[in-house]
Amino acid sequence: MYNAADMSHLSNIGRQLTKRTGVDDLMEDLFEALQSGNPDLCQLNGGSPAVLPEVTQLWRASMQQLLDSGKYDVLVEKYAHPSGDPVFVQVLVNYLNARCGWNLTTDNVAITQGGQMACFTLFNMLAGPSENGVMKEILFPLCPDYVGYAAQSLCGSVMFRGIPPVIRHIDDRVFKYEVDFSKLDIRPNTAAVCLSRPTNPTGNVVTDEEMAQLRKMCKDADIPLMIDSAYGAPFPNLCFDKITPIWDENIILSMSLSKIGLPGTRTGIVIARPEFIRAIVSMVTISALCPNNFGQAIVTPYLQDGTLDDLCKNTLTPFYKSRSELAMQMLYEIFPAEIPWHVHKSEGAMFLWLWFDGLPITSQELYERCKARGCFVNSGHHFFFAMPETDEPWPHRHECLRISFTPTEELLRKGLSIIADEVKKAFINK
Repeated sequence: MYNAADMSHLSNIGRQLTKRTGVDDLMEDLFEALQSGNPDLCQLNGGSPAVLPEVTQLWRASMQQLLDSGKYDVLVEKYAHPSGDPVFVQVLVNYLNARCGWNLTTDNVAITQGGQMACFTLFNMLAGPSENGVMKEILFPLCPDYVGYAAQSLCGSVMFRGIPPVIRHIDDRVFKYEVDFSKLDIRPNTAAVCLSRPTNPTGNVVTDEEMAQLRKMCKDADIPLMIDSAYGAPFPNLCFDKITPIWDENIILSMSLSKIGLPGTRTGIVIARPEFIRAIVSMVTISALCPNNFGQAIVTPYLQDGTLDDLCKNTLTPFYKSRSELAMQMLYEIFPAEIPWHVHKSEGAMFLWLWFDGLPITSQELYERCKARGCFVNSGHHFFFAMPETDEPWPHRHECLRISFTPTEELLRKGLSIIADEVKKAFINK
């Protein structure tokens, strides 16, 4: 008799894609908090953007225009093109060329069902078992990195390799991860180098100097450099210091509409040279027929008239920067001085990365204790997915938490107080 709980009937790929990972905890916790109706839950997990009235007003106005013009009917009653809506793609090309000085054509752009799907497609398109039997890898030059990548390989974790960072202490509490170029080796089986910038989970912005060195290494090795710019410039531009968007034909750049306030539209963008784009479009066609067209239609007029730039410059970036500063201030107010707590320098995105040096319990246990008290966080060990445990384990990977600073000031303070209390208990009772 068929047993739904027995996974032995699944293929190797099926077992890989049904593994329990950190992103499962993340999404289920997000949904639980959203649907609970409990206003006292502290949702300090996940990457959901803050709901800002001026942003919501823009999307509603655009949707109303689609309804009034009759274009809404086409959106819901017709398939889109597998590469994306031609109008949106052309407007996007014009926008990026004007803002960034690039020389793109529509052949350089593909639209996917969200940035997550873009990375899944790219990883499995470039890496894995090759025709000559070699296992091609994706190299992450700065771990930790985005937890959503963890189970995206169709052939397991063997497809990913990560390099631990150099930890530079800025002061007694603040530190910054840096690329350890002394350990960064591009091997014959390395298919691509990948990083997020700003980095999810730490809020780190890899420096221009580090990026220049990575670009040279990839160019010399004739492999692409993948940059996940879900939080980066030119939009949503959740960078607290100015950075210059970079792209050339050796770079595969992924972007998203999620962090400008449209996560539900699942709209990812890939910028790459034409042969990569053609392959991505083929994979989108096979897996989903076409991407979601709602986000593209809603954003198109605001790309054309400059409203999106104004939104990022005057609303999104200032909000997240001020919220980051508030959260950092709260850490000093709430966390006892005797606790060995540290925080990664907040340079972008919507997270703080906390490190409790010598934590007597694992970050997973800390996550569970906080959750039991109504505070949802992310255990840091999930973000080190590209670095397998070894005979010489690195305690640091089990001493960190990722928290989001998008909730209200009241819930943020309450959540940080719960974390501080649980950490203090852990050290007292060790």
